[in-house]
Amino acid sequence: MGLIVANVENQKAAGAILTSITDDIKFTFVAHALHLNVFALHNTATVSTIQALVDKLTSVNLLTTVGQPESTIDADDLFDLLPWIGVSRYYSLLTAADNIPHAFGLVYPLSPFPNDPTENFGAPANRLTQLQTNWAADVATEFDGTVYDITVEGVDIETKPNPQGYIKFVQDSFTSGAVDSVQKTDVIGRRLLGTFNFQTVAFDDLAAAAAFNVTTIREQDVTFSENIRIGPYKPSRSWTQSPTHRQVISGTAGVGNQLDLGHFLSDYGWMNNNTSRLGIDITPGNVKVETKSGVNASATRVYPVALVR
Repeated sequence: MGLIVANVENQKAAGAILTSITDDIKFTFVAHALHLNVFALHNTATVSTIQALVDKLTSVNLLTTVGQPESTIDADDLFDLLPWIGVSRYYSLLTAADNIPHAFGLVYPLSPFPNDPTENFGAPANRLTQLQTNWAADVATEFDGTVYDITVEGVDIETKPNPQGYIKFVQDSFTSGAVDSVQKTDVIGRRLLGTFNFQTVAFDDLAAAAAFNVTTIREQDVTFSENIRIGPYKPSRSWTQSPTHRQVISGTAGVGNQLDLGHFLSDYGWMNNNTSRLGIDITPGNVKVETKSGVNASATRVYPVALVR
């Protein structure tokens, strides 16, 4: 196997103000993973949070020859997605000392299995053009001096002459409507692997004596030409699909794996599938994820995750 590891950026400054930065990532090999590692100096004498560290990077856009951008995901959503697909992230030990280096590391998955280069997935040679990272302004008493590295992993085209596709995130960010109203999110691609979601009010946020279904997302389904193909199902369907016990990250590295328990992945044959045909075929088109509201005026993000070629 012709494994290739290419360094794109090394300790590039993110800056102290609100900004977007684009880095060229066009290569002549099949890319299956983008590693994005972020470093910053602690700017306070009290303990911050992993959430505050990750929030410096607001979102990541993938630009390709067929989309500018073709794929978009918020950084904290990507951070919380990775444990759901069996991928580890790094986040450093939090400290109360001023000026101590802190860091976190992400993988932007181009393959459904970004840690396994033998799987026949990934972005074809010369398909990727740029990675756009969007950064928030520094927050006083949090972190400053932020820099980042980008590394691209792939294999030569002789090893993978015909990859079966790469991952595309279609972001639909909205405020939920009245209870039981429905938001329809377009699905684009060849095969739908799953839907990753963020809901502000998750089950663990419910107040005393609340009804069990008063969560931001009450239920979802997948429709083909307005006819339900998958579902309806509740967010609780995902509980036993998570490969790890979900727990909010505490102040000590290694404890917990989620920034927010409002994140969940509904799997349609992605992780628990031993065949080469992952997910469901959506090439007939006119496919949507329908999200029914359980709470009015609640921030919601829905990401159909699809394979494209």
